[in-house]
Formats: sequence, structure tokens, C-alpha cells
Amino acid sequence: MENLQHNKINAEEYRKLIINAAQCLEDNKEEINELNVFPVPDGDTGSNMSMTIGHAAEELLKNKDASIEEVAVKTAKAMLHGARGNSGVIISLLFRGIAKGLENSTDCDGIAWAKALQHGVEAAYKSVDRPAEGTILTVARCCADAAMKAAEEENSFEYVLSAAIKEAEKALANTVYQNPVLEKAGVVDAGGKGWLLVMQAMLHALNKDSVSYEPKAISDSATKEKADFSSFDTADITFGFCTEFIVRKHDGDSDSSPLKSYLNEMGDSIVLVDDGEIIKVHVHTNDPHAVLGEALKYGVYETVKVENMRTQHTNKLVEAEEPKKELKKYGFVSVANGDGINSMFTELGVDVIVSGGQTMNPSTEDLFKAVEQIDAENVFIFPNNKNIIMTANQVAELTDKNVIVIPTRTIPQGFTAMLGFDPEAEVEDNKEAMTEIIAGVDTMQITYAARNSNFDDMDIKEGDYLALYKDKLLCSDKDLTVLYDALAEKVKESGKSFISIYYGEGVSEDEAQAVADIFEAKLVGTDAEITVYNGAQPVYYYIISAE
Repeated sequence: MENLQHNKINAEEYRKLIINAAQCLEDNKEEINELNVFPVPDGDTGSNMSMTIGHAAEELLKNKDASIEEVAVKTAKAMLHGARGNSGVIISLLFRGIAKGLENSTDCDGIAWAKALQHGVEAAYKSVDRPAEGTILTVARCCADAAMKAAEEENSFEYVLSAAIKEAEKALANTVYQNPVLEKAGVVDAGGKGWLLVMQAMLHALNKDSVSYEPKAISDSATKEKADFSSFDTADITFGFCTEFIVRKHDGDSDSSPLKSYLNEMGDSIVLVDDGEIIKVHVHTNDPHAVLGEALKYGVYETVKVENMRTQHTNKLVEAEEPKKELKKYGFVSVANGDGINSMFTELGVDVIVSGGQTMNPSTEDLFKAVEQIDAENVFIFPNNKNIIMTANQVAELTDKNVIVIPTRTIPQGFTAMLGFDPEAEVEDNKEAMTEIIAGVDTMQITYAARNSNFDDMDIKEGDYLALYKDKLLCSDKDLTVLYDALAEKVKESGKSFISIYYGEGVSEDEAQAVADIFEAKLVGTDAEITVYNGAQPVYYYIISAE
């Protein structure tokens, strides 16, 4: 029998374990990100997991709690608020279950830890509609099962955690054979790798005197003190758009000083932090579109947030002067990015737009704050991205309002859902109608390969153009015309007659019209109607829908 030092852990030790796990994910998030198989720019697993558990570390560093139950509950609540992407939501669910397992506990031995891990797995599996093997869920389940067996052998926290880690290592290595996509790429599951690192970091923290958490980027959702908006006039705002973004650099050695010089010409209140891997920028400007376009020369967006300060200031003054309005029956939150896309959602009746999408997954707290801004009894959320649906589903637990998530996976589905809304219908009838109508929307996207990959027997090189059809990779080529023709052929085969083409930032109207001409030529003789819109969205050169 091993002579292990830590048979039990107390509140302070558990707090130390969580903080060390957060630092470990922060330090290794790029390693996890690189395991993402799908080559399109995506909300990276490592970054999402790191930001989620990092939210908890920031809370735990503020003050110390008396019991391990209090630390576990604070950890779970903070992760729920900070959860980003599917991987972030799942890790928050695992820790929520752990908190349930540690209810009424002052410390945690081996048996308690094994049971807590089981509670975590149950909470995570319960919230996933179709759990698949070869994922973080598999690794977490094998980890918890091994913990239960180990607890029967020796009631020691360290012994049980060590045994769980050994099994997690085996389970992670096996994920490459459980998922055909992972097997073809020859990599293990990114989320599973993240969970293993969390467990390993916890074990390592047991024998460290102290741990710290130093995130490389400041959280965008930091709480601010309430300001006195009546102390200055709206006209006094020289630059109207508060623009914040994080760019992951193409080349760590590249010099970002030209970007700072450009920002000085475009606005004020400039903060630029370059740590060699990312560039984080805050600037007040009148032309955020130009600023964001310039930043793309240095890398790929991780987050983007643009706020109209003049509108915000005016709204704050109105709120201060007007009595609180009665709640309306319905409100709407949509996740989107791009001036044109955002304007279209607003015109359709969306109350609050949360900046986000591919490469920019908003947190649960971001969506919660959006819901709370709306004076409505029932609030519909349109995630418009498959990696944000789980995050949106967590919001209902944080608010007294009735939150209904319509599982829109794309921007066009979000538009169609809004068009299917009936203000006279009841909540459930609207939910059913909108969920049904989005199934008839075929979405196509054209983007670029963020990394080298072999996917669906296609040898893809970084920078190649990619065509996606219904969330699946259709083809890849260095010639965009080949992609346009392939997508137009799919539309022709589908028999769909209403085609909308949303062109992104950096694409001219003439270029977009040329794409529309290709579709029109392919669909000649049909009753197809083709409409072109300026979406100004990042990441995707074109988003195309057929209904």
C-alpha cells in the first residue's frame, strides 16, 4: 500500500487545486487547440476551457472560504457564468456535479472524491442530448469509474485521484480509436486532453506550497463600477465606438507597433498589449470596421466586441429619467457579428445582439446579461452556432425570466426563426413553430483553412479556401470559383428556390454580385430568387442560405 500524504483535503487545499488547474489550462490551451481536427477557424477548445475555469480561479482568489462545500459551490457558479463553447459548458457541468457531491462537507477524502466525480459525470451526461464516445465525457466517465474502484481499495484522496488520472490517460489515448475523424487525423480528443490536464494539475498542486493564476488576457466581462452618465453630454463623445478585440498572431515575432501607430490615427483611449502570442486591443474609434480589417493582417480574431458609446450614453440618460416600463411579453437575444448581420437582426425585432460566433464564443454570463437587459417575461435566444447552443441552455438557471433557446446553428437559421415568430401566439407554439421552420434552411459558408489537415480524405493546406454545406466540409480549393460552382450545384440538387448571399468584411459588392451570377447561371430555368446582402461578417467570406 502506498504511503500517501494527503488522505483528505480541506477547503484551502481544494481552492489551491482549482487555481492550479486553471493555470495549467491557461499555459497549455494552445496545445489543446492544436488538437482541433476540423480545419475551419473555430471557438477553440483549449481557450474555451481555460476561460471557463479561469473565471472560477479569479473568484477564488478574491477571498477564502471556510468549508470545502463553499469553495466547490463558488467554483461551480463561477464556471457556469464563465462557460464558453461546448467544452466550457461540459467542464462547468462536471464541477457542478462535484459541488453537489461535496454538499455538507468540511473536507474530502477518497470516497467523497470518487462520489463527487460520479456526480460530475452524471450532471454532464444528463445535459448532452446525444453523448458520443471518444470525447471529454468518455474520459471523465472512465476517470470517475476508476476513482470508485480505487476508493474501495484505499480511502485516500491522493490515492483515488492518482488512480483516476492513470485511467484517464488510458481513456484519452483510446479516444483516437473511438472517433473515426480523430483516428484519421491521428490525434486524441481535445476536450478529453483538457480534463486530463485538470486532474494532473490538481495532483501536482497537492505538493506545492503555493499556486497562482495569471491569465494572459484580461477578462472582457470584468465588472465595472456604476458611472454617472449625466455628468457629460452625448455630443462630448469624440469617437463613438468602443472597440475591443483579441487577435492570435500568425507570427509571434511580428512587430505590432505599426498597428498601434494606425490606432493612434483612428481614435483614442488606446491600449495595446502584445505578449508574443496574442494582441489585445482597446480603442475608441469612429470606424471600427477599418480597425478590425487592419488587425486581421496580424492574425485571427479570438474575441471582438464593438459598442456604440453614444447610443449607450443616450440610453442611460433615458433610463435614469423615465420610470421603469412594464414587462412586454416577448424579447429576443441573438448571437451575431458583422454590422450588416447585426442590422438585419435588429430590423427583424431582436432586442440585444451579443457579439460572437465562430472563433468568438460568448460566455453564459454574456448571454445572461443580455437577457437581463430586456424588459420581457419571455426571452428567446438564438445562438446561431452549434458551439454556443449548450452555453445558451445554461442561462435559464441564472434568471427568473422564461428563457427559450431556439437551437439555431447558423445566422440564416436565426433570421428564419425570427421571421417565423408570431406575436399573437403562445410561447410553446412559437417555440415549436420556430424550431420546425429552421430545419428547412440549408446553410453554406465559405471560409479558409486555419491549419493543415486531412479531413474526409481531403488534403487541406493552411490558407486553402473551404466550402461548407450543412455544417459539413464540401470541398477545398485554392480557386474560389470552384467552391462557388460546387455550392450552386448543391442548391440546384436541393430544389430550394430562395437563395440569400451575405458577403463578409473585405468582400466588395461587385465580387458578391459575381458570385450571385454564378448561382443564377447554374439555376437558370428554375424559379430561384437570389438576393445579395452586405453582412460584413468576419471569418466567413460568404454565408449563403437556401430555403
